[in-house]
Amino acid sequence: MNKKLMLLPLFAVLIVGTVFAMAYYGFFTATLNVQQSISVNGNLEQDLGTVFDLESVDGSPIEITNNAPSERNIIVSDNSGEDVSVTYMSSLGLAQKDVDFDISIWELAEDGQTAVIEYVVVGDEFSAEVVEGELEGYALYYYKDNSDRFDSPAEAILLSEVSENLPFEDDANIDENDYSEEYGVAHGAKIWYLPITAVTDGDIDWSRASEFLFETTLIQYNAEGELVLSSGQTIELTPVYTPSAYVEGEKVITTEIL
Repeated sequence: MNKKLMLLPLFAVLIVGTVFAMAYYGFFTATLNVQQSISVNGNLEQDLGTVFDLESVDGSPIEITNNAPSERNIIVSDNSGEDVSVTYMSSLGLAQKDVDFDISIWELAEDGQTAVIEYVVVGDEFSAEVVEGELEGYALYYYKDNSDRFDSPAEAILLSEVSENLPFEDDANIDENDYSEEYGVAHGAKIWYLPITAVTDGDIDWSRASEFLFETTLIQYNAEGELVLSSGQTIELTPVYTPSAYVEGEKVITTEIL
């Protein structure tokens, strides 16, 4: 009889020990509604029909948007290999502005001249051409700003001589000057359309600034497909496909935005 009674306290101790082992001071939970920073819109399954080797065919434009509240880096990559080369193009408007060196943002000139260029964003080589509003005696230039862009004007570089990524690494517009207020795009390269006679060895005759067509936003070119998108920025890319010589048969090119 005594042996049975002695088992009861031992069992009670085991129960109490178990309760204390499961106790905690408190807890909290968090629920996250995660949104993708980058969205890709447009015709995402394009059938371009028949194309002959060494002939180029344009795909449909694709829009890439940074929906995040901060800058994002992306990579445009494809599986084209050696059979098909792919170049990704975009367009840029140029326009005359009311030049005033006492203010940082120049407004578009009323009834001023305008032009549109098409340029390579991603591809083996950079190129650009005027497709609307071509002017006789004008040429396209890359304008690389110095840190003090108003008191220390930079040189204009013929766009046909550009052979590296834009903007250049020593361009103050790559990360120093911020154009978010003006364009909604923080950084990039400036492309201008200038009278050839207004540029001498890169030096610009600013007394003729009323004749110049300036950028209406900033651009990028990167041979490796590495691009930077400001918050809220959308870039439109049009792929151009060129099959290599002797290539035959169906080719499926997949472009990824990483």
